Amino acid sequence: HKTMGTNSKHPAPIKLETPGERGFVDSAKAKEIIQHWNDQLAGHLQIAKVALGADADLSTIILCDRVSLTDKSYDAEAASLIAEFLSTPWKDGLPPLANGIVEADLSDIIAGRMTEEGLQVLETICDAFRAAQLVEADLSDNAIGQQGIGACKSVIGKKSLERLSLCNNGLSEATMAQVADILTNDEDGTGSIASRLTKIHFYNNMSGEGGCSEFVRILEQSKCLVDIRFSSTRARREGSTIVASALDAALADGRNADLERLDLCDNIFKDAASHDALFRALGATKCLKYLDLRECDLEDDGVKKVCHALFESDSALEHLDLSGNCITRKGAKHIADFIRDCQGKLKILRLEDNEMTSLGVQHIAKAFHVSEDGFAIEEIKLNCNMCGAIGARALIDAFGPGGKDLPNLNKILLDGNSFDESILSELKEAFQDKLGEMEDNDDEGDADDDLSSDEEDDDEDEDDDESEDVHAAEVDADELAAMMEKSSIV
Repeated sequence: HKTMGTNSKHPAPIKLETPGERGFVDSAKAKEIIQHWNDQLAGHLQIAKVALGADADLSTIILCDRVSLTDKSYDAEAASLIAEFLSTPWKDGLPPLANGIVEADLSDIIAGRMTEEGLQVLETICDAFRAAQLVEADLSDNAIGQQGIGACKSVIGKKSLERLSLCNNGLSEATMAQVADILTNDEDGTGSIASRLTKIHFYNNMSGEGGCSEFVRILEQSKCLVDIRFSSTRARREGSTIVASALDAALADGRNADLERLDLCDNIFKDAASHDALFRALGATKCLKYLDLRECDLEDDGVKKVCHALFESDSALEHLDLSGNCITRKGAKHIADFIRDCQGKLKILRLEDNEMTSLGVQHIAKAFHVSEDGFAIEEIKLNCNMCGAIGARALIDAFGPGGKDLPNLNKILLDGNSFDESILSELKEAFQDKLGEMEDNDDEGDADDDLSSDEEDDDEDEDDDESEDVHAAEVDADELAAMMEKSSIV
């Protein structure tokens, strides 16, 4: 097809979206949606005719290359009407609209439907794209069981597919096996879908440890993934280790070398095997910009290794989430070391739901205060960290008068800590509208009242021993490099 937009005279293809708020769509509403689309397309066609001239051949022009049906729940008749509109020839001899569509957002289209009707709707809508060369498909937020995968196969099984999202679908181990079968199939000898994928998202499913093994089958054939999300799948410790090992093996083989986004939230990386595999994998990334390891049971030792691996990788990380990992002030010190060394690119830092106390927060604040990275940071999230006056004043100091030392900061979140009224006033005066809601702040005391003198003395000792820490970091980096040379799937 000749896509409008490839020539300066051609208006770019438009995106068809369903107007109105979230709701149920019956046949009457479907006809309204179709009329809305017809009006859009007719107007766009007229623009094309003017741009190309009266004698231009319009039969190969693509008016629309993206469609979004999300956030509406279609009954069977409505689905049939929309599918017919997309899959049959349009006006003026133009081909079916679906033929030119490369991106289809089909998320959340059967909410509240009984199983039989939901499956019928999924199959009807997906079959409308049989002739399409889909590059991206999102089927998230649809209750897809084993029967549902069959209903969606005309989309999931597209050889042209490069980006696929299956989040919050309730995928079981058996359903994940079906997905893996489809994505790894190469019966025609042209290569599997998995080998072409640049994006794969599985989130909030219930596939368990067995589902991890099925996901690994996809990873084993992957070559060019840039965006990986495998989180909240009830993986448990064993499954998490399997996934980490597969990532390690792929990167060690030079596959997925351009990985930019990695979300492994809510996996469990607690034992030595998962630690080693995960940290070898992180150390092998060179393009990573986004890393989410929230609620992964890393604790201080794991966080230390993550930070050293990221330093070894030399990636220009922009987003780091280590929330909910039982990080204390000791782990915070390693994060602070990474901040100082991360090339000033970090924009988002999320460390909520940890146990850093003011001493750990102080380490983080000091890192921004002396680092070039302070000029890039846009969001700092430190909710629920047992922080009090010491940490608050360290953050204010790092921010500088009028925010001159952190000029790009637009959000700082500190709720769920313990600041008395005077400290809270200082925070509000310093950060003004950049400070998030403080509804859960405990203003009846100060969290620092619970810091023992031993803890403060220990923290001072750690600062005094900074040269020893630097030496230890160098040793850890050498050990990590040696580990990466020995990288192999567990």
